Amino acid sequence: MNDDSGFGSRNVLELTADAVKTLAQMPDGTQIHFQTPVAEEKNFTWNAVGILQGTDPKLRHEAVLLSAHLDHLGVGRPVNGDSIYNGADDDASGTTAVLELARVLGSGPRPKRTVIFALFGSEELGGLGSTYFREHPPVPLTEIVTNLEFEMIGRADPKVKADTLWLTGWERSNLGPMLAERGANLVRDPHPEQNFFARSDNYVLAKKGVVAQTVSSYGLHPDYHRPSDDIAHLDFKHMDAAIQSLLGPVEWLVNSSFTPAWNKAGKP
Repeated sequence: MNDDSGFGSRNVLELTADAVKTLAQMPDGTQIHFQTPVAEEKNFTWNAVGILQGTDPKLRHEAVLLSAHLDHLGVGRPVNGDSIYNGADDDASGTTAVLELARVLGSGPRPKRTVIFALFGSEELGGLGSTYFREHPPVPLTEIVTNLEFEMIGRADPKVKADTLWLTGWERSNLGPMLAERGANLVRDPHPEQNFFARSDNYVLAKKGVVAQTVSSYGLHPDYHRPSDDIAHLDFKHMDAAIQSLLGPVEWLVNSSFTPAWNKAGKP
């Protein structure tokens, strides 16, 4: 999960202790101008995308996008001697959900709708992978009827019932209630103050009109963005039950003519 409220380029300014003291002595509203050389650094990221073509002559031109992000923070500042930021919950857990849904949907009868499974790179750097996907989609964006992003589902949230997932932006569309009606252990996001709706890859697509929301199940636990976000801290019983509750509703969604829609004032 990205720790900003939106996506875009980032500029970081590091101040010396003396500069901080100087700024503290300035009155509010003081305008400060900075001048510095800028250098571009070329780097790479990767998306992994699979497509299950639909079988219905009409519905095959409607796609359901199931996604997660495959990156984390890599090697960083050591904490208690550990510098490897594993990202087990953020977001290997969500990647696991997408792969399990791909396994189930791919091993059964072909769905009526087309299903796109996408694992995005560089979410933690500002949604770079999902932005590239949005600009170079495998099908026109107008054919993606909805996007379910899976992020941080590896722990049970004490604010909701056991083995329950929650959907960011629940009140923004009719998607969450419809999935819940069909058996998904899915409820409203109990952390609205964190603005999680705008902090995952779903937001990149939502801003272009796709009904895109994120499934999660905890929030910012003490191991968030720390080396201790490792496999030892995952609750596999919770993950198994939560993902299991979504299999039937997602199978219904990819075989249904139901088109998720934004509620009034819900589209970002």
